[in-house]
Amino acid sequence: MAIKMAPDKSPSLYDETINRLRELPLPTEAKQTSSLHFGLIVPPSPFVVPRGWEWAHYAPFEGPSMIAGLLKGLGYKVTLLDQRDTYDPEDLRRKVAGFDMIGFSTFGDSFNYLKRACEIIKEERPAVPVVLGGPLISSHPLFIMDHVKADYAVVGEGELTLTEFMDWYTKNQFAKDIASIHGLVWRDPITGALKQNMSRGQMKDLDATPFQDFSVWDRFKDGVIPEIYMSYSRGCIANCTFCYRAFPKLAAKSIERVKREIEYYKQYGFRFVWWSDLTFITDKDYVHKLMDGAWNAHDFRSVIFSRVTGIDVPVLSHMRDRGLDLVLYGMESVSKSTLNGYHKGISKNSIVDAIYISREAQIKIGGLFIIGAPTDTPDSMQELVDFAAEFKEVTRVKYLSAIPGTQDYKKFVKTGVIKSELEHLDWLSRERSIEEDLDQPGFVKFSPHLSLEDMRTIYRKVNGVIEKRPYDYTNPQNVFLAKEDAKFFKRPVYMENSIASVGTKILTSDADISDLREVEQRSIEDTKQRRRGSIEVAGK
Repeated sequence: MAIKMAPDKSPSLYDETINRLRELPLPTEAKQTSSLHFGLIVPPSPFVVPRGWEWAHYAPFEGPSMIAGLLKGLGYKVTLLDQRDTYDPEDLRRKVAGFDMIGFSTFGDSFNYLKRACEIIKEERPAVPVVLGGPLISSHPLFIMDHVKADYAVVGEGELTLTEFMDWYTKNQFAKDIASIHGLVWRDPITGALKQNMSRGQMKDLDATPFQDFSVWDRFKDGVIPEIYMSYSRGCIANCTFCYRAFPKLAAKSIERVKREIEYYKQYGFRFVWWSDLTFITDKDYVHKLMDGAWNAHDFRSVIFSRVTGIDVPVLSHMRDRGLDLVLYGMESVSKSTLNGYHKGISKNSIVDAIYISREAQIKIGGLFIIGAPTDTPDSMQELVDFAAEFKEVTRVKYLSAIPGTQDYKKFVKTGVIKSELEHLDWLSRERSIEEDLDQPGFVKFSPHLSLEDMRTIYRKVNGVIEKRPYDYTNPQNVFLAKEDAKFFKRPVYMENSIASVGTKILTSDADISDLREVEQRSIEDTKQRRRGSIEVAGK
């Protein structure tokens, strides 16, 4: 049965709070009505991106930008600390003096940094409440709160829970008892015991979500933001065993709401969007309407994530004509047993079909693959190696890692494959999605049929093809680099409180930091210059 996307505006248990969100002013029109100063921290990540994708680390992240828009709309003062280039949490010690409350965005590779950062904040400002939000804390809240010096955790979608939490904390006219705030985990101030309130039902009406506030990002004070993150949906129709979804059920914004966002963000001169939707092409009729009813509101290019099923040439061609530059397909494997084990609901044939459909539509695509599933064998891995040699569209490969909150994680903990959850969170904090990940202490091998050397050899064979024949990601045309070129630069890793630490605070010895920074800065400045030029031309 076909999936039909539309916002659900039916009555909800949380209507009073949702109605307040619907009435929020735009970030540029928000006025401060509270003296409370909220500090929002965005941590660094060791995750390695392909050359040409530097903006994936540099652009304003959607989640923190929306939370800033929410808090400002509610009347609070917000300062965002963008620590993505600063791997040492010690840097926070000199920055937190003026805050009345501090919040962290948490991601799958944030645990080690987060643990030490919270310790530093409590050393400097012991009375200031620390609030955690985002996918990491949502995936395993009680365990993480038990090992991190934080006071509160917003689990799942943050807009409604954070609004009601701030009401309670400031004792305003909307305040309710803390125990009645759904989606909140909190530490009893007297006993120190952790309390977990009822979980919060997912938002039905995404049109009520706040607009992103880009003004809180200091690096964009000149008003030019060439590349941004956006989404029209939350959740996914699939149920892959390795994927954690903070928003499990699929919900969508209206076409009109997406258009309003694009028109509002135009003031920043963006020319590229990283769409955060887990699967962009679910309802083709909706996507066609989105192209003509929203994407046409501004001239920009895009990259999306999507499944290999449910696509066709007309929808991809329509998206191409509206600026689609690249589709990243979650292919994961070409082995039938592994695809079935992942609950992917796809086959090797559907992967091949997607490649040929995308070629016909003249769309660049990237196939994302995983090595080391429990069902992976030397034969199935050879099938992947052969596939990568045949299709240039294989664009990224990584080892399987068990992310908290996923079916895989729960299974591997239960069966003892993951022997220590704390050590596994530590390892995830050091995972860079590169060959050397398996050399890091704490790496877990999930396939009994492959040795570590087998996995390294497979990675080199697949990634070697990718490195030698990568897309020219800066070129909107469906072309590959004319000559062989290294594709990845390793990033630093925070190591100080890691089990792998050998007296090293920040791991940089194996990373080409100077080259990384040079490439990043050149890409950033060149892109901003081109975007700035486009704005000036358009204004004449």
